[in-house]
Amino acid sequence: MKITKLSLAAIAAMTLTTSAMADITANFSGDAKLWYETADSSADAATITAAGAAADLAAGGGTTAGADAAVVQNRNNGNGLFHQNASGFTGGDAALSVNVDGKAGAFGYGLRYTVVDTLGLENNLVSSRRQAAGVDNGALGTAHWMEKAFLTYQMGKTTAKIGRQHLDTPLAFTEKWNITSNSFDAAVLVNSDIPNTTLIGAYVGKGNGGSEGGVGFTTVKADGRMDEFGTNTYATPLGGVPLVGDGAYAAAALIKPMKDLGVNIWYYDVQDIANAVWLDANYKIAGVADVGAIYAQMMPKTQIAAFDDTKGYAFKAGGKAGPVSLFAAYSSVDDGRAVNGAVLPIANVATGFKKTKLPTAGVYNDGFIVAQPGSDTYKIKAGMPAGPLKLTAQYISTTNDRYNQFDVDEFDFIVGTKIADINVKAIYMNRTFKNDAKLGNVGNSDSDHVRIIAGINF
Repeated sequence: MKITKLSLAAIAAMTLTTSAMADITANFSGDAKLWYETADSSADAATITAAGAAADLAAGGGTTAGADAAVVQNRNNGNGLFHQNASGFTGGDAALSVNVDGKAGAFGYGLRYTVVDTLGLENNLVSSRRQAAGVDNGALGTAHWMEKAFLTYQMGKTTAKIGRQHLDTPLAFTEKWNITSNSFDAAVLVNSDIPNTTLIGAYVGKGNGGSEGGVGFTTVKADGRMDEFGTNTYATPLGGVPLVGDGAYAAAALIKPMKDLGVNIWYYDVQDIANAVWLDANYKIAGVADVGAIYAQMMPKTQIAAFDDTKGYAFKAGGKAGPVSLFAAYSSVDDGRAVNGAVLPIANVATGFKKTKLPTAGVYNDGFIVAQPGSDTYKIKAGMPAGPLKLTAQYISTTNDRYNQFDVDEFDFIVGTKIADINVKAIYMNRTFKNDAKLGNVGNSDSDHVRIIAGINF
C-alpha cells in the first residue's frame, strides 16, 4: 500500500479551494425563437425621406419646400403578402440564447449569449432579415454577442448591479418585440430603506439598440454605425441629425403612498443631448378598473439647444367585463413653437425612438408615430380567452398637426397560444396613412402586415 503524505499547507489549500467551489452555483436555461413578417402595400404608396422631413422641420413644418423631391415610391410596389423577391418586405430570422446565472460567494452573476442567423431562409422564404448582422459577417451572416454579463451585490436593503444588462425605465429600456433584445452597459443601485419607497440611481455608459436592436456592442452595424455612447449615434430625432452623447444618468423614486396607488418619478441627464423627466401615477379601483396618468418632458441641450422642449401627457383606463379585458388610452405630445419647435419624441432614446412607454402605442404606431411632437392618439383594446387561444384586438388612431405624414390609423388582431411547449403569436396589422397636405400629394399608404413568432424556453 502506498501512503501519500500531505502537508498542512496542502490540506489547507485544498480545504479553501473546496469551500470556494462550494460557494459557486450555476443555473442553466435558454430559449429559441423563429421570427417572420411579411407586408403588402398599395402600389401608389409613398414614403418621406429624412431629407424631406428635415426640409419641413427647417421651414417650421408648414410648407412643402424641398419635400416633393423627397417623396419616393414604397419599395413594396403592390406586391402581395408572402412574396419572396427583393423588391418587397418579407423578413425572417432565428435566434438562440443561452443563460447562466447563480452565486459566486457574496456576489450574484448573470450571463446571456445570443446567436442570430437566417438559417438559409433568404431568397427562399424571405427577402430580408429582421436582425441586422455585423459587416464582418456580411449582410446575411451570423450575428452573435454577449447580451448580458453582470454582477450583483447586496448590502442590507441596497442592491448593486453592474455590467451588461437589460433595463426597464420609461425613456431607456430593453425592447423584446424583436427577434432579440437590446441591452446596456450600466451600473445600477436600488435601495428600499425608506418604507413604501424604492430609490434607483443609474449610469448607462453604452447600449446596442441600433436600428434593429441587439447586435454586439463592438460590432459595426450593417449601416456602418457603432451604437455606443460617446462615439456614435445615441438617438436621431426627426430631421436626421445624429446625436452623440457621453453616457446617461438616471434617478428615480418609486413610491407607494397607499395600498392601491403607485407614483413613479424619473429624472434623466443624457450628456450633451437632453434632460428629461417622467412622472406617472397608477391607481387600482378595487373590482372596477385600473386608471393612470403620465406626464413627460424632454429638454434639449448643447447639440440641439435651439429646439423647444417636448411636453406630453397621457391617460389610461382598463378593466374587465366578464371574461373580456377592456382598455382605453389617450396621449398628446406638444409640438412647441411654430419655428424650431419640439424635436425629441417621448420614446426610447436607446433605440432611435422606435418604441415608447406611452399607453397609446400599437405594434407599428409606436414611438416613431404616437410619441412624435404634435401627435394626438386614441387607443381602444379588448382581449379575451377562447379555449386554448388568447385573442386581442386594438385600434390606434394618430393625428399630427406638425408632421402630417404621421397621421396614421392602425388595427391589430393578435392571437396567442401554446402548441406543446412552443409559444406561438400571430399578428395581423392594417395601417392607413392619411393624405399629407403639408409635404405634397403623397396619397394613401395602406399596408397589411402578418407577423408570426414561435419560441420555446428550456
